[in-house]
Amino acid sequence: MGLQCLYRGSASELDTAITRDDFIDDLEKRFREAFWQDPDEREVRSWRKSIPTVVRLLVDAGLGDVQVLLELKAPITDVRMDMVLVGTFPETDLRSVVVVENKQWSRIHPDAEMVRLSSDGTPQLHPANQVWGYLQVLRGYVPMLRDEKLCGIVNLHNAPAHLVHAIRPTVQGLGELVQRWVAVYGAEHHRKEFSDVLRRRLSGKHAAQQAEMLLEAPVKPAEGLMAHVAQCVRERTVFPLLDEQREAYDHVRNLVATSKQRTRKEIVVIVGGPGTGKSVIAVELLGTLARQKVNVVHATGSRSFTRTLWKYAGLPGNQRGLFTYFNSFSDATPNDIDVIIADEAHRIRETSRNRKNERDLREPPPQIDELIHAARVPVFLLDEHQVVRRGEVGSLELIRNKAEQLGCGIREINLRHQFRCAGSPEYVDWVERLLMLRPSHGRPVWQPLENFTLYVARTPLAMENYLKALMTENYTARIAAGFCWPWSEPNADGTLRDDVSIGDWRRPWNSQASDYLGDIPPSSLWATDPAGFGQIGCIYSAQGFEYDYAGVIIGPDLVWRNGWHTERRHNVDRDQYQAPDFSMVVRNTYRVLATRGMRGAVLHAYDPATNQLLMDLGIPILEE
Repeated sequence: MGLQCLYRGSASELDTAITRDDFIDDLEKRFREAFWQDPDEREVRSWRKSIPTVVRLLVDAGLGDVQVLLELKAPITDVRMDMVLVGTFPETDLRSVVVVENKQWSRIHPDAEMVRLSSDGTPQLHPANQVWGYLQVLRGYVPMLRDEKLCGIVNLHNAPAHLVHAIRPTVQGLGELVQRWVAVYGAEHHRKEFSDVLRRRLSGKHAAQQAEMLLEAPVKPAEGLMAHVAQCVRERTVFPLLDEQREAYDHVRNLVATSKQRTRKEIVVIVGGPGTGKSVIAVELLGTLARQKVNVVHATGSRSFTRTLWKYAGLPGNQRGLFTYFNSFSDATPNDIDVIIADEAHRIRETSRNRKNERDLREPPPQIDELIHAARVPVFLLDEHQVVRRGEVGSLELIRNKAEQLGCGIREINLRHQFRCAGSPEYVDWVERLLMLRPSHGRPVWQPLENFTLYVARTPLAMENYLKALMTENYTARIAAGFCWPWSEPNADGTLRDDVSIGDWRRPWNSQASDYLGDIPPSSLWATDPAGFGQIGCIYSAQGFEYDYAGVIIGPDLVWRNGWHTERRHNVDRDQYQAPDFSMVVRNTYRVLATRGMRGAVLHAYDPATNQLLMDLGIPILEE
């Protein structure tokens, strides 16, 4: 699968095209066809105002043959780069690629490694760090570019030179590699500097062929978090952080550096749907801060996720405290920990204790209070549509109310970009519309995507055989189901009972054991150990994890009868069927299960009418 962009043409062709009245209308139409939505007003304004400032420099510099790619979609994600210039490095045959980020800002001020757009504005991502993330993801996931000439430019064409000078990477002291490979140019005399660097980096020789080869270049598959968690925690930064991901990372690091001088605690809340990189941010922060000797811990409400992190981080027993649970801070001294990173904060419970201490008749404090009090910098990462059991109370509203009650500041950062599901937010959006977790104007008919595969299976056997074949090609795959079948103890010989039964097809749930039963992995490793295939996972063994292909069995607790109906009697999980909002919990469950796949998914509904609905929506049918 190659790279995609909205427009490709030479600088001279684009110089002519932008004079046409219908050029912007054409870009908007292409955008809607590619991304299922209207472009943001600011994007359209940038197309009108910013693109010409770069194109004019190229043409005036005699670089009219250089190819310009507009809105190039970065590999493995739906992040888009404003402009990518492709040509040949002067006096060589090497491909040269220049990534340009356009900003229409006229005012800008430095703030540690971030910037503000006014003297009292909110700190936000430094555009040089933004561009550096794009260079990292191109080098990391497009093998063709690893040895090519690659650099980045921030085009602040409305900003006066003296303000731009103050935020240049060398002046502001950004990372050494950012200083080396990313330049920032403003208005006035900076335009000549900009033009000069374009001449030094680009020529139009064979530019069309270079651009075509780049767009057709194979993209390296994204690897899951667990594949690199040990390096990330113990050695170095591994994952490129893009846009709001990097903004969140930089903001927390700035807070840590100044926390002891602050008179008011600030809570950071990072909100994002499945696959937006919440756990990647969490682990990158943990690793960076731990290597800087900051007292930091990563906490979750998930036994499976935390124990898997223990295993894949490869930490000795005395260092496993880096990964702990939300209920570990009942007796913590206030501000005793520099940073608590509360990952999957939607799983926060009402309290950390199931009952009052027999010698203490007071009500136990809310778990959210314990987390906030224990850390100088409390960081919460959450997805409000992943509340899947009774007693889970984590939400943005809860944290906002608590911040106001405790007199804390709060910074909310929303992650917009998709890194799972092959970087296809269209799929996640479709799942949410299908399950009526967001408004849907009409039937959510499936529109095939170029980089994500979706099927509906007539039978679970067809699903299993398809996924099994993919595993022989070194992909990872799992089947998970709604909690609609009893979960038996293992047989006396250690084998698992075939509890999940659909017609003649019978398979066991994943093991409940805390250790291996022969080759069968414990529940905490079901999603990551290859031997987990063949057992059926549930929401508790799948939530927080990812694999290449997700098989999802929609059980009889969710059926389509001219609308969704949820059936408590068919759900056997006490924490789910006793939930006050059972319908929301069940639909959230299937949203989570359906968005575990990085490359594709297969759906099968136990109820025939519900399975027919999926077929009627245009999902390709997977036969036996």
